[in-house]
Amino acid sequence: MRVLRWVGIGLGGILLLAVLAALLLPALVNLERYRAILANRAGKALGREVTLGALRVSLWGGIGAEAKGIQIAQAAGFGSQPFLAADALQVRVQLLPLLRGQVKVSKAVLERPRIRLTHARDGRWSVDDLLKPHPAPPPTKPAPDAARPGKAPLLGGLLLSEVAVKGGEITLQDEARAPGITLTLTDLDLSLRQRAVSDPLEIRSRARIGPAGAGRIETTGRIAVGDPESPILDVTVTLRDVDVGPWQTFLMHGGGTKFTGPFSGELRLTGPVAQAAFTGGLNLNPVAIQAGEAFRKAAGEEASLSFEGRREDQGLNLSKVILTLKETTVNGSLRVPDLKTPRVTFTATSPKVDLDRLLAKPVPNSAPKKAWLGTPLAHAAVPSRPGGKASTAGPGLTAQGQVSIGDLRYQGLTWTAVQAEVRYQDGLVQLPEVRANFLNGKVTAKGEVDLRPRTPRISLTSRFDNLATEPLVQALIHGPWTLRSALSFDSSLNFVGFSLPEILGSAAGGGSVLLKEGRLIGYKPLDRLSEVIAPILVSQGSRVRLNEFEQVSGRYTLDKGVLRTRDLTLTKTEGSVTAAGSLGLLDSSLDFDVVAKLGRTTVEAKVTGTTSQPIVVPKLGRLQRKIETELDKVLPGEQGKGLKDLFKGLFGR
Repeated sequence: MRVLRWVGIGLGGILLLAVLAALLLPALVNLERYRAILANRAGKALGREVTLGALRVSLWGGIGAEAKGIQIAQAAGFGSQPFLAADALQVRVQLLPLLRGQVKVSKAVLERPRIRLTHARDGRWSVDDLLKPHPAPPPTKPAPDAARPGKAPLLGGLLLSEVAVKGGEITLQDEARAPGITLTLTDLDLSLRQRAVSDPLEIRSRARIGPAGAGRIETTGRIAVGDPESPILDVTVTLRDVDVGPWQTFLMHGGGTKFTGPFSGELRLTGPVAQAAFTGGLNLNPVAIQAGEAFRKAAGEEASLSFEGRREDQGLNLSKVILTLKETTVNGSLRVPDLKTPRVTFTATSPKVDLDRLLAKPVPNSAPKKAWLGTPLAHAAVPSRPGGKASTAGPGLTAQGQVSIGDLRYQGLTWTAVQAEVRYQDGLVQLPEVRANFLNGKVTAKGEVDLRPRTPRISLTSRFDNLATEPLVQALIHGPWTLRSALSFDSSLNFVGFSLPEILGSAAGGGSVLLKEGRLIGYKPLDRLSEVIAPILVSQGSRVRLNEFEQVSGRYTLDKGVLRTRDLTLTKTEGSVTAAGSLGLLDSSLDFDVVAKLGRTTVEAKVTGTTSQPIVVPKLGRLQRKIETELDKVLPGEQGKGLKDLFKGLFGR
């Protein structure tokens, strides 16, 4: 019992001495004289001025130290606000591993750090100097007693058990854009843990994102640091309800596309940093999207993006991209060789694209309505912006790729097996080659779409071969007439907008048309012409139906909604009917001179009015001259003058 008592007294004494040492040592050690030395060494290592506040040491739970009022200066030329300012840094080192030559940090906590990153107008970042390796100081000759056999380097066994950041804030300011952009992370909590030197770092973080702090960003995962040059990642980043507005400004240059609303998503990174594989996706349902006047997606409409790929050198290779938008799904791939220069190559494939759902619908009562080719169809003709000039906010995204669509639907019509080469730069879309099957025929085209103005501008050269005209007329005209034939035509046009009235009201260009073996049913101008000239033809022994033909051919020009032709010719076995004049595509106005040469008879007529109410007046000049010639033969001179005057009155002269 006496032995146990002495052992107890001894242990109690040791404990008392330890407590006294923990209480008295911080008071006996004057850390103020080390503050300038520590700040100077840290400043030389970073190449920045470093400031430290009060220092404190503690022996509770190991050797601990705390530095308050930490500041790291901003790089030269980036303002006077510090790059980093933190309330305090607390570090605690375990004692027993230290005796074995290991520095085992049981915990390091950085309290309320505020970090400011700036991208200057000249393209420099405020952290460029920190990312560059600093030259190591020349080795100094060790003191005679510095090297002792069996003693390990103090930092050779550094082990970070836990590093934490509490209540941090990161501000990213991009001054290289006009206007400048600021992105913020607030309430940042970060935890890094490592159980053994060979174990990976476990990372966990969360923060508020965006100016209002409504969004959330969370990170979980592990980082293996066996190779400092290329640590191995297994990290997942989750975004929740993040406002897309500031990010679209930061990531996109110009283009005229606007995103509003919150989005959510997830990104997972695995493998070495330089060649990391990644998978992820974005939920864009709550996001509203507008691309000029051509495309609108309301908040709540379906939209999502999923992807997988790998980091390659300075760029990205997305081997799989799936975009879903308003019941349309596009599968593809995308490659960006250098993220500093956004030049993209891509492929896109979709089994079905419905443009009637994707493209924006006209705003009701936005403009007076005008009919096109008949009363039943009325659309609003939207003029282009007066004096509108294409504008861009500087160099931006450049893309080139191939698009394949199984079924492309628009205005009740379907194109199949669509193949297109697409190029894009700063809001300008070029289509060097487009091929498709359409209405039992073939289509080839090339063109350009300028999305920079408020209303898009399009240049299009196309060739259509052997199209079935009946479904085309039904889809575009919605009128009481139809055309059964095989249509071929070529055209070269410039126009504004995507809707039919925009196209017709602004189109300029021309081309040629050819119809074979057809029948035009219910078209009032042709029916009225037939009614007027039929009696004349019958009187000459000819009975001809003008609505049936072997061929219709001619060339045309189109300028601001007015189609003009000089040689539109309907050909039949009995002869031909040729028309020269104009058709107003927006107001349906007619102004044609028609010459019918059928059998041995030639009849001329004037066609005016509109397509729904045509006016046809025969020109009987040829018949009048023939009668006068015959009268001169029978009653020459003054004998037939009275009869000739009578016929002039009948012919309206």
